[in-house]
Amino acid sequence: MAAITATAEQTAMEQLGAYHELSKHRLEGYAPGPETLDWDEQPNVFRSFEGAPKLALPLPDDRADAPDSGVLFAGQLDSQPLTLESLSAFLRYAAGLTAWKVFGPDRWSLRANPSSGNLHPGELYLLLPAGTSWPAGVYHYDVLNHCLEQRLELPPESVTAVSLIQTSVLQREAWKYGERSLRYCLLDSGHQLAQCQASAALQGWELELVDTGRERLAALCGIDRAEFDGVEPEHPEWLLTFKGRSEDYARLAKTCREADSWQGAPSRLGPRPLQRWNVSKAMAERFDTNITARLSRAKDAEQAFADAPLNARQTLISRRSAQGYDPKRKLGYDEFAALLKPLVPGVSRMQFEPALLHLLLFVHNVEGLEPGLYLMPRSDGGTALLREATMTRWPDTSEVYLADDLRLIHLKTATTRKLAAQLCCNQMIAAASAVTLMMLAEYQDPLLQDGLAAYQQLYREAGMLGQNLYLAATALGLNGTGIGCFFDDAVHHLLGLEGDQFQAVYGFAAGMGLRDERVSGLSGYHHLREAVDG
Repeated sequence: MAAITATAEQTAMEQLGAYHELSKHRLEGYAPGPETLDWDEQPNVFRSFEGAPKLALPLPDDRADAPDSGVLFAGQLDSQPLTLESLSAFLRYAAGLTAWKVFGPDRWSLRANPSSGNLHPGELYLLLPAGTSWPAGVYHYDVLNHCLEQRLELPPESVTAVSLIQTSVLQREAWKYGERSLRYCLLDSGHQLAQCQASAALQGWELELVDTGRERLAALCGIDRAEFDGVEPEHPEWLLTFKGRSEDYARLAKTCREADSWQGAPSRLGPRPLQRWNVSKAMAERFDTNITARLSRAKDAEQAFADAPLNARQTLISRRSAQGYDPKRKLGYDEFAALLKPLVPGVSRMQFEPALLHLLLFVHNVEGLEPGLYLMPRSDGGTALLREATMTRWPDTSEVYLADDLRLIHLKTATTRKLAAQLCCNQMIAAASAVTLMMLAEYQDPLLQDGLAAYQQLYREAGMLGQNLYLAATALGLNGTGIGCFFDDAVHHLLGLEGDQFQAVYGFAAGMGLRDERVSGLSGYHHLREAVDG
């Protein structure tokens, strides 16, 4: 296949189409990317701002009592006041370090939020009104040291609401994934968005997305300033605020843009901060941040997790991406239903409305369910579209009801372990899990209606659904693994999907993970606790 490139003369949608085709993995070859990895050039996963004042955050007690894990999805606790302690706990469980892994001379960190390749392109900024322990201003969350770096102090009257901004450093993902890296950044931003909502639930807070343009968002967190010249750039992703609070972001962005008292210089993350993968870089720069969906207002998910072995705090701190699975471990029927329950529209606050993603399931080992291929449409409209699109390939189907609001379409009884692995870039996790799924996005119509914003939304929605699965699996004592490497069009061919009506955007495996006994572990902030104790 001839190489597809994006040019300056293309319209935004033509450029997006070229990027999406270029970044597909195919059976005959992978998307353009590095053929080998130079580990000396891997970008640092931690960014800090040298010279910025630090606001220390007290570490919460990870062993403290907490409600059942269902609260993470439904959010039914009383709201806690905004204090240094509640803010610290929110950030710690939304994006903080949860563990360090040690294998021989190597050690690497894990976070509450997952990331493709553990590369963590995301950075978090906060706009805070004046509190008893801090002045109003713009802050950056230093994940490694669990503290806030004050980038800009603002007049107390200029900030009225707590706002959370995520940006992405594309080069962190591009170092490993080349032109497909932009997809991973969008998926990761969806995971982070959902994890923020889950962590907020533990404080009784509810977050909502704000429609804010790219230039304004960049001004609010200062990533468009001269200090970023010569270091890896950051691209704005989204803005969250506390539900029920309002802010004049146009006025605040103007104040930030005109301020001359910004503090701190962003650290360089790698030896050469130049971006090699130009198509993904150009596409990222063309994206805006306009929101076309809103976060779901959840119903009650508590019952599905009332008997789960892990409580809400344990679930947030214990999430891990399994590197292998026990193929003999059968999922119980109720376990399987509970795993999928948060994906039902309206059950979890960690979803977009309307639901534009649907599931193809490779059921390997679930009690009471025949192994094989299943569809899980997530809306009535999606059901009709999928039936019409797959009717030629799969004319004879039946329905399976796991619960009143949880229905599967059974396509075929078969052993699908080998097929799942082949479609997922020959990764054995897709074969050894109890279930592997692919997320299918309604693609063509949303893009025609909402343009580039729809593309961002679809991948973020996939990341959010993936985070629901991670948290559900963890609460149940299981594991999950996000799968971003798959052969796009081979998935479409399996179902008989033609054209761009649907596109596969993300995969996920779940089951009982295997533990590598060669790898030891340390707590996420052992280095800070030891410093305090010492």
